Amino acid sequence: MAINELNHINIRTVNMEETKDFFVDVVGLEIGFRPGFPSHGYWLYCGEVPIVHLSLSDPEGDPRTMHSGRGNGLDHIGLSARDLAGTEKTLSDHGVTYRKCLAGGGRLVQVFFLDPNGVQVELAFDADAEGVTNDNFVPVDAAGLGV
Repeated sequence: MAINELNHINIRTVNMEETKDFFVDVVGLEIGFRPGFPSHGYWLYCGEVPIVHLSLSDPEGDPRTMHSGRGNGLDHIGLSARDLAGTEKTLSDHGVTYRKCLAGGGRLVQVFFLDPNGVQVELAFDADAEGVTNDNFVPVDAAGLGV
């Protein structure tokens, strides 16, 4: 077996429109083609690639991930990103609580926040490209966010 790349992640939700709006308006993905499945949903694209799929969950069904603590299940979605300042403004404008930290010996700026379903999203920025150094970095703390 030879894996080439991560194809997509799928988020099951009862908050379909709110989740779609969050990933479009806050994260910056775009709605694109989705095959004619029998249930409502969206495929959200980064460029030409549909990286986040949204599908309806059964409101009476059991959760597939653990939302409390750091137990078994999905921990977070990690996406590479650019425009750190613009991202922080967008998060603030939408009232999204986030954590910002410096990782990888100062090579990476990580921004963590939750989607409307409680799924943690990590945006990773190249510190050099964003003009961030160990000396000028200003962390943002938020309880319960991060790895």
